[in-house]
Amino acid sequence: MKNETCRRMCTRAPGYLFYAAVIFATCCRGISATAETHEFRLLRDLFEHYDKEVRPVFNTSSPVHVKFSLSLIQIISVNSKSQLLTLNVWIRQKWINPMLGWNTSKYGGIKSVNVHPSKVWIPDVILYNNADDSNGGGLEKYKTAVILSDDGTNEWNAPASFTSTCKINVANFPFDKQNCSLKFGSWTFQGDRLTMESESPSADLKLYLQNGEWNLIAMPAKLNKVYYNCCRYPYHDVTLNLIIKRKPLYYVFNLILPCALISTLTLIKFFLPPESGEKVGLGITVLLAMTVFLLLVAETLPATSDDVPLLGQYFIATMFVTAMSLVSTCTILNFFHRSPSTSPMPQWVRVIILGYMAKVFCFPNDKEEEIKVTPKTKRRKIEFDLNGDVVCDDDTYMTVQELENSSRFRDDMSVIYQSGRSTPSRRSARSMSIVAGHSSFTERLLEDISILADDVRARQEDDRQREEWRIAALIMDRMFFWLFLFITSLSTFLIFFRETVMG
Repeated sequence: MKNETCRRMCTRAPGYLFYAAVIFATCCRGISATAETHEFRLLRDLFEHYDKEVRPVFNTSSPVHVKFSLSLIQIISVNSKSQLLTLNVWIRQKWINPMLGWNTSKYGGIKSVNVHPSKVWIPDVILYNNADDSNGGGLEKYKTAVILSDDGTNEWNAPASFTSTCKINVANFPFDKQNCSLKFGSWTFQGDRLTMESESPSADLKLYLQNGEWNLIAMPAKLNKVYYNCCRYPYHDVTLNLIIKRKPLYYVFNLILPCALISTLTLIKFFLPPESGEKVGLGITVLLAMTVFLLLVAETLPATSDDVPLLGQYFIATMFVTAMSLVSTCTILNFFHRSPSTSPMPQWVRVIILGYMAKVFCFPNDKEEEIKVTPKTKRRKIEFDLNGDVVCDDDTYMTVQELENSSRFRDDMSVIYQSGRSTPSRRSARSMSIVAGHSSFTERLLEDISILADDVRARQEDDRQREEWRIAALIMDRMFFWLFLFITSLSTFLIFFRETVMG
């Protein structure tokens, strides 16, 4: 009984399996029909017979026209030493692809879809002056979607970070203005196959973030057609010129003002008295400080011999003035400590420095006036001969008896001259003559007195000439102060107040 029942079921099984397969197929078809949306059908139909390697034109002699625009977001860095510019930008490209257009009424009113750039044709627009080793300046590394519109317009918006070469002109550093160009164009398509144009006369600066070191002046765009030796047709490119101006506040407060303050010590050095012994030490200290500042500036500048930076010119000029002031200080100290016994004062020093320069720089020279009023040839003296007679320096020879009756003696027995000066009293002369007589002791005594008087006069003359050298040194000290003040002011004006800097 059981065997018969099993036999009947086996004979009916193929019928059951057939009905089950029909029901399963019907259900799967309904599910697939439900999942096939308008966008799915659109993409399936667009790319069913599409080849992304084919240029999007029906006429092969027609070029693809690409509209290019750029939005500047941020200036990341400007490397003056390596002469590199790094920017963060947004790139926008538009072109017409008639092979990827559709009728919106057949696909539920869909007007645009987003597809991966690897599925459609894209222009090979790259940055010509790229300096980034990680990529060749192209946009293929940015995998943002391409927007396809129903009229065949393809739009590709891609954020990018570019590092390009930029010729940094450091002639006016740190008051310099730089002009860096960004050249975008196709690398393989000539002008007969691809043309370009800029959507706007300049880059979009609405989203620009201010930089702490550079002020953005402008970023105009220009279309260029360049012929190369390799090709018959020109290559189209859009070149954007980034014009920026450096903010000099950092360099003014950290380099220029400290240098100016240190350079004032060069002038203060001339106020130090020569006998202090610190004039040369101060000059050497200032020179070393300027050298250290110059080394700091050299680290921030590119190693180029095309131009000398403005700041470097100022530092070199200040160091030169400091070195020359050190030489002038040594000259002043030489004059101040010069000995008349080894270096008598030349006549030109007395005439030019003590005469004219003292008047020009308003230096009071009372010593010189006193020397002119009472010259050495008018000094008087009294000498005694062996007989006790008195000889005056105005060629007057008188004996002791004549001196007693002479009207040149006052009541206190001293000799009176026409100039008003008087000799020692007669009592002293007579006492010396009576006591000494013709003895050799008197002769030696008078000789010693004469030697002592000559020595005193020689020392006075030496002090007078030494004082003249010191006065000449002080006059030169004042002269060099005004001279280097003028040179420092003039060099600063000529370096910083020029048209390229002020403009």
